Amino acid sequence: MKKNTTSNIATVVVTYNRLALLKENLEALLRQTFDTEIILVDNASTDGTREYVESLGNSRIHYYNTGKNVGGAGGFSVGVRLAIEGGYRYAWLMDDDSIPKADALESLINKAEKLNNEFSFLSSLVRWTDGSISKMNVQEARDFGNLDLLDKERLMTIRRCSFVGCFVNLELAKKEALPIADFFIYGDDVEYTRRLQREVPAYLDFDSVIIHKMGANEGTDIITIPAEKVKRYYYDRRNNMYMARKKGIMPFLREVRDDIKLCRRIEKEAADNNKLRKKMLLSGMWAGIFFNPKIEYAEK
Repeated sequence: MKKNTTSNIATVVVTYNRLALLKENLEALLRQTFDTEIILVDNASTDGTREYVESLGNSRIHYYNTGKNVGGAGGFSVGVRLAIEGGYRYAWLMDDDSIPKADALESLINKAEKLNNEFSFLSSLVRWTDGSISKMNVQEARDFGNLDLLDKERLMTIRRCSFVGCFVNLELAKKEALPIADFFIYGDDVEYTRRLQREVPAYLDFDSVIIHKMGANEGTDIITIPAEKVKRYYYDRRNNMYMARKKGIMPFLREVRDDIKLCRRIEKEAADNNKLRKKMLLSGMWAGIFFNPKIEYAEK
């Protein structure tokens, strides 16, 4: 069967030392019923990623090495910049452990046409390996919105989504600042997508499905995350505190209040590493009071 082809869509994949998963991701992208260009942003992997991509010799894969590990946030900031400056109309963002179903992109393209391109971003539905909804990638519903769209087109209005299957309308995104690279990890997707949909609606497409091959189906709860990931939580708190500050004094104070409550819960509910968990929470909260990341724009 002949594939559908378009040259105005770039799938942005950020990778770092996960070659086995990246291979699955690239295979799934190359099997899409709608062809896509692939911008692969490599955070200076040392596992043979560059060599593997070069061995494929596929002109649709555009490899970019950041030179150092700039985190997921830095990688997506680079990727969105490259997509905008490359003249693409849409950018489909995802991590290297994202395995889209064969028709996932085609569904997004069809929904974009039915919306007459009047959307800020569309989000794929993200499932874990067992078919359940991925806890790390749950969208925030705005409201029921247009019930005809929900009923007939399986599109639900949302406020934000993760960067696993975020299909960005670059005609609108190029007017906005890029994802904040200084976030490093956590919260960059929340901040960016909330910003994009302020004036133009965003939607969850129930027919575009991605399998997120995380090791476990878990969110970013400091009480329950595995011990080896606790230190990363610093970035979650710092970045969320920054976002609360930008909203105003009352959201900021509520964030502080909630973090203090969370600190007390750690003592009672966490199974291990209580001191480290509290340290990451409080140090991240404190850093977020003074955190002022650089805001950057792509060249239009």
